[in-house]
Amino acid sequence: MFEILPNPSLETMALAARAILLAGAFWVFALAFARWRRADERQTRALQDRFEQAFSELRSLHETVSVMNARIEALGERTESQVRLAPATITSAQRGYDLAARLVRNGATAEELVASCGITRHEAELLARLHAAKTRESLASDAEMGHMNAKMSGPASAAAASRKRGSLLSVVS
Repeated sequence: MFEILPNPSLETMALAARAILLAGAFWVFALAFARWRRADERQTRALQDRFEQAFSELRSLHETVSVMNARIEALGERTESQVRLAPATITSAQRGYDLAARLVRNGATAEELVASCGITRHEAELLARLHAAKTRESLASDAEMGHMNAKMSGPASAAAASRKRGSLLSVVS
């Protein structure tokens, strides 16, 4: 069998060895490339799954933000309507206090204020003390003015009576 093949030369054997090494290197490179490609495909799929998960979370967050935005707008509208209504409430409460002050000046008791004005007992007592004191002071000042008018005679008393009470001229003269 060896007789059929001519005696190979060293050069031919080196060339054959190179060819076998080159084919082996090519085969190893092909296997490595195939492995690299499969690993790359796995990483790409994992990355796509991550992106899909991130996009679904982003969509969920977007829906949540939209719902929260709608709630905030509704709260803003409700707040605006309450702000519009608030001054009316304050004025009605103020009217109750004005009515209570007027009643105290006319001699109403704290119990009557609680019953008619819808204020608490402590508020009624405070209003009674404040406005009753003012009423007593005005009665005392009126009595004092009456005594002064009686002491004054003639044109001076007419001039003093025509002056406005509490003005500088009424105090000086």
